[in-house]
Amino acid sequence: MTIHAFISRSAGVLLAAAMLVLAGCKPEASGPPRTDVIVVGAGMAGLAAAIEAAAGGARVTVLDSNSVGGGHAILASGFSLVGTPLQERMGYRDDVETAVADILAWGEDADPWWVRRYVEASRPEVHDWLVARGVQFAMILPNPEDSVPRFHLPRGAAAGAVLPVLREALANERISFIWNHEVSGLLHDASGVSGIRARDLRGGGELELHAAAVILASGGFESNDRLVREHWPAARAVPDPLYVGAGHFATGGGLQLASDAGAALVRMDRQLVYVTGMPDPRDAAGRRGLLVLNPAAIMVDGSGRRFIDEAGASKDIEALVLSRSPATYWLVFDEPARAQLMIRGGPWLDAGTIEREIMADPALVSRGGDIRALALAAGLPADGLAATVARYNRFVREGEDADFRRFGGATAGRLPPLLDTPPFYAIQLFPMTRKSMGGVAIDHQTRVLDAAGQPIRGLYAAGEVTGIAGINGSHGGSGTFLGPSLLQGRMAGQAAAAMLAPGRGVVTPLATALRTPATVPPDDPALLDGRLAADEPGFWHFRQVHRMVVQRELACGDCHRAAWPPGPARTREQQLLQFEACTRCH
Repeated sequence: MTIHAFISRSAGVLLAAAMLVLAGCKPEASGPPRTDVIVVGAGMAGLAAAIEAAAGGARVTVLDSNSVGGGHAILASGFSLVGTPLQERMGYRDDVETAVADILAWGEDADPWWVRRYVEASRPEVHDWLVARGVQFAMILPNPEDSVPRFHLPRGAAAGAVLPVLREALANERISFIWNHEVSGLLHDASGVSGIRARDLRGGGELELHAAAVILASGGFESNDRLVREHWPAARAVPDPLYVGAGHFATGGGLQLASDAGAALVRMDRQLVYVTGMPDPRDAAGRRGLLVLNPAAIMVDGSGRRFIDEAGASKDIEALVLSRSPATYWLVFDEPARAQLMIRGGPWLDAGTIEREIMADPALVSRGGDIRALALAAGLPADGLAATVARYNRFVREGEDADFRRFGGATAGRLPPLLDTPPFYAIQLFPMTRKSMGGVAIDHQTRVLDAAGQPIRGLYAAGEVTGIAGINGSHGGSGTFLGPSLLQGRMAGQAAAAMLAPGRGVVTPLATALRTPATVPPDDPALLDGRLAADEPGFWHFRQVHRMVVQRELACGDCHRAAWPPGPARTREQQLLQFEACTRCH
């Protein structure tokens, strides 16, 4: 039975279940509810912090604006790791000094202490910690910034690393989760931070929760257009258009919380901006972008001519494109190279939707039976593009790229294919925000620092809200966000637990509340469509998931079980079942 059929027969039951939401902790007569440690954000840094704080004897409450955990980490790829068994099996000889030198050279102004701290910890405190929780590393990819391949991909992509950590946190009775709550302020005075205020995004109520320590792990700010533009590098013009490629909840809320409590913000103009973005056809606002790659394509500018080594270092390509006006270019490829086209950034993407909604849309992908027809469709000079393709094919036949040294000469590797088999394609690409490399200032114990460089008592931060503590410098590397976020989360959890008397706090159980929507006839087959079209606060993930259900014509039973009927996951058992279904989308 499809989800539409289920709803048309049982809409009343599903509607009532779907309206049950978490309303948050309720104050007791003796005063506001209390816990030992509050973690703001349930991404990789927040989950690691919660697990470590609980292991240190603390009672922990995790709050997240979303209705599920994982954060931006679920969109990541892998980890930069040094000296692992997989490296050894593949014959890669790596060591701490080599890795430190590589990361510092790539980042150009990275923080040396944090770089070394991460590199030394990447095997015992990241790799081994994850492996102990069932994470399997399947392969290592080479990257231009690494003299030794060290970019490790987990089996099952990022979800294969995030879900085991999330599963452990959910199963831990010392950790409580409050979903769909946006932390609106820190409780603080001259002596430090003592808790949080939060708003229920679904029910509209407010929550005040006290604790001895608060850990900010709320992610970066690259989905906040105002902050991105406010802190854009002064020496570079803001490109137009500039699409958003960060996670939906990467709004920089944690930066405001910390700043209001007196924290210093550092390196805010270090922003990782990809130049591989195309507009997302499903984003009605026209703000969000999709990531597009094709290693077999050539890159041409508005004159139809190549302008860079397409296989060069990403930071060099990004710097050159962002320095140009307009900051745009076209990927040009032929029918055989179409097999190497990769489009990412939305769980709705699959072979069918890419073909129907992207490749078949002439506003997104230009097509031609020959190069001149392609140029006409793409709005490029026909003579210029034809000359460029002919010159490139001659280089391929001769075995050397005389213009940009992409292949031939001292360049190792196989030659790229000829660009000579119709139909031909062109995709115009633009800059797209991705990750923050600046944020809340922290010390070497993850304590948040004020403008004078002094720790704010009871306040810690980890992960992208800190800009990964400057580990990436001015240029984001591969795997140097997710791994350091995990490490910093662990450090923050350990530090927070060490400052308090264990067991002092009590995590108050969550209550549920029924919010009645506008009346919909139980036999109305458009019920779900109406729910998905409505931009209800706190239901972002619900909309994303159930749009996928409709698109793929899934049945309710493909995700739900008898122990978790259609409706929100309210118990730990139901939450665990919910997260087991995550791999259907991720």
